[in-house]
Amino acid sequence: MTAGHLYRIGKDWYADAALLQRAARRHVVEPMQGAYQILAPAGLVRCVPAHGLALPGQSGDLFRCQAQRATQDITPILRDLALSLGHGAIGGEWDAWPASAAAPGHACGCTACKTGGASRPDPDTVALPSLAERLVASEALGTVTTRATGEQLAIYPSKNGAMEWACGRYHECIGSILQFPDLDHERIARVTFRPRTSITWDIVLDRQRRLMLQEILELVGRQLALIEREGAVRPSRPPMTTPGFYAWDLAAVSAEDEGPCDVCPYRFGSNLRCKACRRKCLGRKQTPAADQARRLSDILAEHEGLRVLPRATLRNLGAAIAASHEHNPHAPLTDAFFVRLERDVLAAAGPLAIGDAATLALVETTERTPLYADIAVGGTKRAA
Repeated sequence: MTAGHLYRIGKDWYADAALLQRAARRHVVEPMQGAYQILAPAGLVRCVPAHGLALPGQSGDLFRCQAQRATQDITPILRDLALSLGHGAIGGEWDAWPASAAAPGHACGCTACKTGGASRPDPDTVALPSLAERLVASEALGTVTTRATGEQLAIYPSKNGAMEWACGRYHECIGSILQFPDLDHERIARVTFRPRTSITWDIVLDRQRRLMLQEILELVGRQLALIEREGAVRPSRPPMTTPGFYAWDLAAVSAEDEGPCDVCPYRFGSNLRCKACRRKCLGRKQTPAADQARRLSDILAEHEGLRVLPRATLRNLGAAIAASHEHNPHAPLTDAFFVRLERDVLAAAGPLAIGDAATLALVETTERTPLYADIAVGGTKRAA
């Protein structure tokens, strides 16, 4: 039986995670506030997590299906959806919860299933099965959504914003220009990336939006070609003034020999906006140095631009960085984490009057320290 099922229990309907993946190949499936919505032919279906429940043949987590309105009967919508997905889409119908229901998450064939663990598809990728779709979502910063139709990707306006791992910095003004308040669910364009990027426009856009979207799609085409040659690509680096810039640089170098990430579309460990890549970076941690302040002052002293500073100044700065790492309330390596870290170190450096060149060297070195194997950050034990 084909993976991915809908189930009816009495008047209630459920879908497993594999069904969402299956539906995404034919219809638009969008993340939405911890849940998903399927733009099915007969109407919108909202899928919310059904924690702790399981059904026979289930692949991945289970979701309860809801109509757009509480009074709407969702059964005709789901039967029509099942018909569009082909044979085996309905995995079973019962008047009461079946006694044969097994523990969730042992049927989809993923590594977790094979080893007896729970299959939990990453919520950021369940609706984006292909690398090309993830690249478009990232480079366009979530302003458009995609739907695969054979070799083509259909491009639609997105109403849900960017996923966390989106890090397209090809244009700093993407979010302000690629807005579509004048469109509903109209298809904007269709694109094929092989043998070269070819775009068919379905509606007339103004020149600014059309040129920006065209450039982004052509960039994705070049990235896909590079992936075929080298196995993976790294994301564009942020501007130098962005907090965390030097950590991004070090992460990319450290991921040089890695393949593509399973969550984001970039080289594993190179995208600090991706949870999986951050976990990879933090997974290199060893036993922390016993005296963090001293170890950090030694790291600062290794930078040529900081060697001129008195040892006492370096010790003060090392202690300030250690305190910031310990008390930073944000998950390590996230954008917010680096904003807080930069503020803390600049506040500590201010009274010391170390000069502009030394301050820049201080920021550069400080932002790289969370990636050192023996440097502890307060949130290392929290989820990345």
